[in-house]
Amino acid sequence: MENNEKILQLIDSINLKFSNYEKGDLLTLIDLKDQIANLKEEFEKNEELNLFSSSLSVIIELINTISKNTSYEEKIINLVYNYLKSLNDLFNQNIKSENFIDLQIEFQNESLSIMQSCNIDKENLNFPDISNIKEMTFSGFKIEKKIDTEENIEKKEEIHFDFSHIVDDQQLLAQFVLEASEHLDSAQFRLIDLEYDSKNKEFINTVFRDFHTIKGSSAFLGLSNIEALAHGLEDIFALIRDEKMLISKELIDFIFIGVNILRNLLDIMRTCNFEPENIKNAFEKIAISDFLNLSKKILSSYTVKKIGEILIESGSLTDDKLKTALKIQTQEDKKIGQILVEEKMASSEEVLEAVKMQNHQKEQVRRANFVKVSNEKLNTLIDIVGELVINQSMLKQEIENSKNSSEVSDRTINQLEHITTTIKNLVLSMGMVPIGEIFNKLRIVVRNTASELKKSVFLTIEGEQTELDRNVIEMLYDPLMHILRNCIDHGIESAEERKNCGKNPIGQIKLGAVHKGSAIEIYIEDDGQGIDREKVKAKAIQQKLLDPEMADTVSDKDLYSFLFRPGFSTAEKVTSISGRGVGLDVVKKNIDKIHGRVEIQSESGKFTRFVIKLPLTLAIIEGFVTIIGENKYVFPFNQLEEVLVLDESSISISKERNEAILFHRGMHIPVIFAADIFNEKRKKREDGRIISLILIMDQLRYCIIIDDVVGKQEIVIKNLGDLMSEYHYFSGGTIFGDGSIGFVVDLQGMLEY
Repeated sequence: MENNEKILQLIDSINLKFSNYEKGDLLTLIDLKDQIANLKEEFEKNEELNLFSSSLSVIIELINTISKNTSYEEKIINLVYNYLKSLNDLFNQNIKSENFIDLQIEFQNESLSIMQSCNIDKENLNFPDISNIKEMTFSGFKIEKKIDTEENIEKKEEIHFDFSHIVDDQQLLAQFVLEASEHLDSAQFRLIDLEYDSKNKEFINTVFRDFHTIKGSSAFLGLSNIEALAHGLEDIFALIRDEKMLISKELIDFIFIGVNILRNLLDIMRTCNFEPENIKNAFEKIAISDFLNLSKKILSSYTVKKIGEILIESGSLTDDKLKTALKIQTQEDKKIGQILVEEKMASSEEVLEAVKMQNHQKEQVRRANFVKVSNEKLNTLIDIVGELVINQSMLKQEIENSKNSSEVSDRTINQLEHITTTIKNLVLSMGMVPIGEIFNKLRIVVRNTASELKKSVFLTIEGEQTELDRNVIEMLYDPLMHILRNCIDHGIESAEERKNCGKNPIGQIKLGAVHKGSAIEIYIEDDGQGIDREKVKAKAIQQKLLDPEMADTVSDKDLYSFLFRPGFSTAEKVTSISGRGVGLDVVKKNIDKIHGRVEIQSESGKFTRFVIKLPLTLAIIEGFVTIIGENKYVFPFNQLEEVLVLDESSISISKERNEAILFHRGMHIPVIFAADIFNEKRKKREDGRIISLILIMDQLRYCIIIDDVVGKQEIVIKNLGDLMSEYHYFSGGTIFGDGSIGFVVDLQGMLEY
């Protein structure tokens, strides 16, 4: 009877997956093949049911056919679903066996027709000959139908919670909400991983620990509803961890619902300002019984492994010996472990180890080797270090100008510089966090967006350990979210379109980060349809952003830059995700705020790649100080290739384009007079020569004409405020040792001026 119940459960599960199947969902097809193979194995154990196993072999081959010939996908899915549904009806006595025989013959004919159309040889997969069978009887296969009497109707249990013991400590409750939110983030990230790697022990243990910690903390604080929710989710993962429950998409969806309920409860605590009485009143109005009852129902379907099962799995016991021991147990009132030892079927050590495994519930919670620092304290510390750097520079300046400089020890100055540098590096490292923190959050965005658009998308993450200034990290989430949603909506085609183009039905998106000198590059690349250059060009001309006569000669970089303009969109219709021309506008504005740049590369029909280039930190940089006109200007030292002193004759002027060009080391380098851009008056040297900087941007060289050089210095960047916000060629200001101020140049902004 137990085996028969298992068969019906398998058929129900397979039918449910088929009924929810969507075209192109290869992951579900793989899962279906595995479940059908398990059903075939169960049929082969029963002589009366064995005649169906060859039909299941054909079903597996039909599913394989879908990946080779998608034109038959819908027909095959309907055919298989109807056959399995009729099989289920037969075993549940909902249809007569003679009716099933007719359905079986129809299934055979349609299956063979599809296989012949696809040139698939099926000589070794013959269907059972049932043409002469008039009635099927299964003496050992009988499932009693349950009548929906009042006793059998499932009653929903209304669960009531006692909130009288919520701790009267707002700070403690606020700390719990912060920590619980972090654990829920961690659990969500790993749940996304488990959809693609369902047996990864590390991921499973991480989620288990996250729910376990929330459960323990909420119990201590008297938050009984949160405790019950976390406990139920923890119990589910205990079964998954012990390999008694398999992870499926449906189970992941269920757990996500639980996580969202927990988040809502935490948000309510924030809204109540962590006041216990307000929290109690709010929680009493919120019913979560339905979710908890469903959780209990899932858990009730699984039991703890018995000692005999554990011993068989470990190879310490055979099935025959266990059956013998169970017969003895019916005659003697003894525990199974005692019988196994007494009958010498297993050693006492083996039984003891099995008991330990059965009772093992505790998990070691890892202790983090870091402390949390509030943003306010960290910002204050960074400001103080900035002042320290300025004071060190001022002291050095005064010593150099002093007539009695010998009175101050060089050793003391060197020591001060060493300490300052050490503190600076330490403080900056404190503010650096792995970019994986937001990458993991974006995985949830990808999952939800793909589900909303009914597309299959696989996200690959690279370089998640790359560290960035936390202020930069905070500004990155929205831009990256908008880009990813655009990639899924506009870039990744539907599964059917991808198949027709010879692509994998599952879209691929790469999200990564990599160090480039003292900067970082973040890239997002999809393997979708790319950007239609002609559509962008037509839209730009329509909005009078592009001269029609210049349209054919404009570079991809310049053309795609229009996509970042407010209101610019090539979408034919507006969706809930995109099409209003707002997303990429937000991307550009947020990236500009952190002195970054974003570029687009694309090839029609193949890919689209967004590249975001960012500074590692917004606080302190190595700069090259110059004098232009009456002021000091700082250029990023990492972009400086060399300093040149030139004769005026070295620079030639192109009359056609009104451009200055320098021929240097076999290359023609464009010349930019910085004084003209910064509204400074050009100075002429007595010797008539010109000082210039050769700077590199995107592997291209530019010659910047300046008036004088001060040299390399560490620069503390200060915000210029709203008064200077219109000057896009400045990324900030700084204060020098002599008390003078300078401007930090954004080379990209300067070139675009």
